[in-house]
Amino acid sequence: MDFTNLGKAGLKVSKLCLGTMIFGSTVNETESISIIHRAIDDGINFIDTANGYNNGLTERIVGKALEGRRNQVVLATKVNAAMSPGPNGGGLSRYHIFNEVENSLKRLQTDHIDLYMLHRPDPSTPLEESIRALSDLVTQGKVRYIGMSNHPAWQVCSAIWISELKNLATVVCVQDMYNIVNRDIEVDLLPFCQSYGIGVMAYSPLARGIMTGKYLPNQPIPEDSRAARGDQRILESEMREDSFNVAKEILEISSTLGRSVSQIALNWVLRNSLITSAVIGPRTIQQYEDNLESLDWELDLNVLDKIDSLVPPGEHTGSGYNDPLNTVKGRVISPSSTT
Repeated sequence: MDFTNLGKAGLKVSKLCLGTMIFGSTVNETESISIIHRAIDDGINFIDTANGYNNGLTERIVGKALEGRRNQVVLATKVNAAMSPGPNGGGLSRYHIFNEVENSLKRLQTDHIDLYMLHRPDPSTPLEESIRALSDLVTQGKVRYIGMSNHPAWQVCSAIWISELKNLATVVCVQDMYNIVNRDIEVDLLPFCQSYGIGVMAYSPLARGIMTGKYLPNQPIPEDSRAARGDQRILESEMREDSFNVAKEILEISSTLGRSVSQIALNWVLRNSLITSAVIGPRTIQQYEDNLESLDWELDLNVLDKIDSLVPPGEHTGSGYNDPLNTVKGRVISPSSTT
């Protein structure tokens, strides 16, 4: 397993991060714990969760799985979700953050969180209030590092400036969607993170299952798939005909490489040197093992160019985005790697 620094921080994390959003829902507790243990045994030291996943149940499962193994992992969780009724039951206020960090610590059965992230923007709370609350948690020793998820580059930049001006703990990492059919963060966020030395966790590297090759043009939705189970995230955001066509093209590439579509999609994400870690979310041990095979090899530059022709840098399928000034710089690969 390869490890890399989380942005400019000294913290080392594995190139694959185990995401746990479906643990406790689609994946039962026993299987979830089995996948977590297997990932740790294979050298994955980065685990991501959130207080809002399955109303706290996911954090409880992660806490059980890490009993006796806590010091082997970098544990990340997030805050924003409404966890109780009333006007202060959610969001990014100091009130809610301080309440929820205690609840997360209890569920995770730990005395500290390695990476605590603002899960999504909260327009009703000043950003300085949220960052100051996170910084105070760092001072208290309950949190080691802080980050932001699903925030635009300008908000991350604002958070960093606030930290510099107020002498507060600063953001070391962001977590955002990034995959072959959703390349939007290449326009602003990735170049910004490169300039400021911010780590990047790429979630949904398989586009919620589209980049597994199971959804193809003019084909029925496969039984026991995420879409067939009525998952709103994929039904509302990823079931695009253009994406199915891209998946079909990647399937043809996979037959020549002897790799699965998902392995190619994951390797493509990790091939971008601006990505610190790709967040995988396997439903079974078999899916986990397939994801693991995305490591220790690299896509040929010709394949990368082919993928660029299917979904140009900075675009998502069906977006029609045009960059006539060629300002998109989001895909950065090692020029010495041509295999």
